[in-house]
Amino acid sequence: MKIQLFLVASAISSIHGLDQACHNDRYCANDVVNTEPTIDSSIICPDLAATTLMSFTYLNDDGTEDVLIELRGPSDMADAADLVITAPHGGDLKPDYIDDRATSGTYCPSGCKTAKDSYTKEVSELLQQKFITNYCKVPFLVINHLHRSKLDANREIDEAAQGNAVAEEAWEKFHTLIHFSQINLRDHFGTSTVTSSTGSSKTGVHALMFDMHGYAGTDWHEDGSPLIQWGYRISDNSLEHCPLDSRSAYSIGTLTHARWMDGHSYECLVRGPGSLASRVSDLLNESGGLTSNALCGHGTPSNEYPSPQTLANDPIYCEDMNDANPDECHYYSGGYDIKVHERMNWQDGDGDHFNAVQAELPRCIRFGESSVHESFADKLSVAVMSFLRDLYGAMP
Repeated sequence: MKIQLFLVASAISSIHGLDQACHNDRYCANDVVNTEPTIDSSIICPDLAATTLMSFTYLNDDGTEDVLIELRGPSDMADAADLVITAPHGGDLKPDYIDDRATSGTYCPSGCKTAKDSYTKEVSELLQQKFITNYCKVPFLVINHLHRSKLDANREIDEAAQGNAVAEEAWEKFHTLIHFSQINLRDHFGTSTVTSSTGSSKTGVHALMFDMHGYAGTDWHEDGSPLIQWGYRISDNSLEHCPLDSRSAYSIGTLTHARWMDGHSYECLVRGPGSLASRVSDLLNESGGLTSNALCGHGTPSNEYPSPQTLANDPIYCEDMNDANPDECHYYSGGYDIKVHERMNWQDGDGDHFNAVQAELPRCIRFGESSVHESFADKLSVAVMSFLRDLYGAMP
């Protein structure tokens, strides 16, 4: 009965704490949202496939090799999509030559997480394949095959590897391969320089980084929230500003370059009708949804749910707010990977910008049947490709 109550309440709620008139009427009402049509790849590119371009391996005593970090992508940049997908938390390998990461102590003053984001690697692989199937284009895909109990590739190196030499080398390789992918995308798709409202110039690469994650969400609901949490390194407090562009005229979040491109704004890119979250929701609505839960795969922030903070404090959405000592539910605004790789000189935090997004997938997607994974990856590929084409124009 709890599940039914959650679904009905969610389905009929349409007004959230944010200034809805500002969000819907003043800034994004005239957004043009295109859907990039798919093609028949079986005719146009029947043999196109991703290939392993580089990997970091460990040689075992018996002569076998463990692939710890892997980069898959196009063998020819003419076949490349303007996208790099990263999967830092979906690995399964638990080798004895890497010590288990502690959850507290020297490296974890605030605690360390060691649970994997189940099925995020598989969904990432499917997303890459759906780009090939639907568009004859191959994204880059960087995979950490190590279990999170051995390496957390979405943290700074001390917390990520906790002093283990092999884990440290794997961490370095993971981020180096993301950078390698970004360099190739920059060289192939190019850059543009935009001018902010303060008059400063910002140069950015015409490509996107998509960091794939998963969250339990049991503070939201005993079976997990059905919503994807989309993160742009903008806190839930900052997301209460409308328009988002009023929050700062400087470099905030991970769409710093895209926000100043002609015809675009932070408000509309993050939660307007043309945002990634809204595009996915619309495609799911058109297809009848992913599961019996009609909200599975919808997202926040989005045109539908612009304010994660309002949801996190509403007992209809956040079950922890019903406790004797109510507690706001957690929103993941974006982690280390998109923070550092939003700049091309990732180790120094400067250089050209590279637009980036983090997606926290709910349990209803990750633990769904293979058909749910397939359907979601298909819709996500269309949403991401359409977002890229509306942002950068036709593929060169």
